[in-house]
Amino acid sequence: MPGTMTRFFISAATALSLSVSAGALFAAPEGVLRVAVGADPETFDPHFNDLPTGNTVDKLVLEGLFRLDNQNNVLPELAEEWGFSDDGMTFTVKIKPDRVFSNGDPLDAAAVAASFNRLLDPEVGAIYRGLYSSIGEAVATDDTTVEFKMATPNGHILLLLSSTTATIVNTKAIETMGAEYSRMPVGSGPYLVESFVGGERYRLVPNPTYQGDYPATLEAIDFLVVPEDGSRMALMETGEVHIVERVPPEAVETINALPQAEVIQPPSMFSINMELVLRGPLEDPKVREALNLSLDREGMVQGILGGLGTVSVGMVGPGTQDELRRTYDPIPFDPVRAKELIAEAGYQPGQIELTMTCPTGRYIKDVQVCQAVQAQFQAIGVNAKANIVDRGTWSNVAATPPADRTDNMALLGRATAGIDFTLFRLFSTGVSANTTGFSDPKVDELLLAGRSTTDIDKQREIYGEIQDIIWDTQPFVFLWYQKQALGVADSVSGFEVQPNETMNFDQVRLTE
Repeated sequence: MPGTMTRFFISAATALSLSVSAGALFAAPEGVLRVAVGADPETFDPHFNDLPTGNTVDKLVLEGLFRLDNQNNVLPELAEEWGFSDDGMTFTVKIKPDRVFSNGDPLDAAAVAASFNRLLDPEVGAIYRGLYSSIGEAVATDDTTVEFKMATPNGHILLLLSSTTATIVNTKAIETMGAEYSRMPVGSGPYLVESFVGGERYRLVPNPTYQGDYPATLEAIDFLVVPEDGSRMALMETGEVHIVERVPPEAVETINALPQAEVIQPPSMFSINMELVLRGPLEDPKVREALNLSLDREGMVQGILGGLGTVSVGMVGPGTQDELRRTYDPIPFDPVRAKELIAEAGYQPGQIELTMTCPTGRYIKDVQVCQAVQAQFQAIGVNAKANIVDRGTWSNVAATPPADRTDNMALLGRATAGIDFTLFRLFSTGVSANTTGFSDPKVDELLLAGRSTTDIDKQREIYGEIQDIIWDTQPFVFLWYQKQALGVADSVSGFEVQPNETMNFDQVRLTE
């Protein structure tokens, strides 16, 4: 084994948390938890999933080498020891022995390597492949040892490997099941998917072969797909569900007044923006600046979101490695200057025509937000159209390569734990999650430099410069950081939500 292995050290507080989780082994699963969600995940395949509701299922059904806790700290899951070689070009992980997938297949080093090589295979077309491109190949050297042969250095690899994107899929089952795997994934986590009815519901039940530290505490978790806010809240008011996500502002007081439930507002890192397709008029920085100046963000946050948001002071949301995050003065609401910039760019009122792709039921008041943005663009002489579509259509449009897009922007939220994870996936040239077509040689150079060092001061300087460029260049119309609001029944204990809106059921119990 090249180089020196580095063992992970856990704080006393974290060790206590883990021991509490492990203590659940002594209690049998009990109760059926019912959860109403606003969006139906298109897939549970972590290499293609792009929704927090999908992350929630992946976290329950699959295991990773590492995982994130509710404060985005990295914890080991399947990994026992790990470390870089002296030259930083091989990252070696020893995994726990004798693990199996829920169908009995061995979860050994070969299975781990196969899962990562699938993620990296261009023919598979995983939407996150570019983000993991610093890993050239995964190789199993024995039953419990995996070597990641680095294509380029990456000092942030633990955060990459702790994402639900990097959870271990059973490639043998994928070969047998084909497309069915995306709905009924075979993993090694505490639960497995028992049933799935697209657009309506899906059920998780305990995995009888699970061997880890986070055993199932519930007999089943029933997820009900209810995109319409009022219908979702009605289920909470009548007691038909225990948890309801994305409580709209007008319903917070109603839910809090219920004798059996309350609204919780855990920290959120979601950065909500209009991501621009940088062609035509939007290639002009004056036009992009005008669009940003045209919006009354604070008015929308209060009037539409009911205060469930904080005006953006940078693309990167709070909680995204705050030690490396940089913030700025809020963009002023200045429609007069916006009109001047449109004229300076050479356009007459009404000459610029833009189409916005917006989802329904994905973000807080997303339809109303799109309509308000459309109106404020039109107020500065930009002929804007809000194309409001279902979640599946919206997701497909946003995933289309920028050169093939027929629209001009899409409403999107971003919440990923690492600064490199966030900036690389959105602003590195040619990466699939780069929806804008943004390409800047200096940013590409800085992104590689940020990955090549573990010196926090150097990282602060490098990632700070990248954030400066993004804020000044404005490839997005920056909006706000969305706040989380979920209704939770009093009979539920131990429920937590990560800052990226992934629900955590590790310690959930029902007391009904």
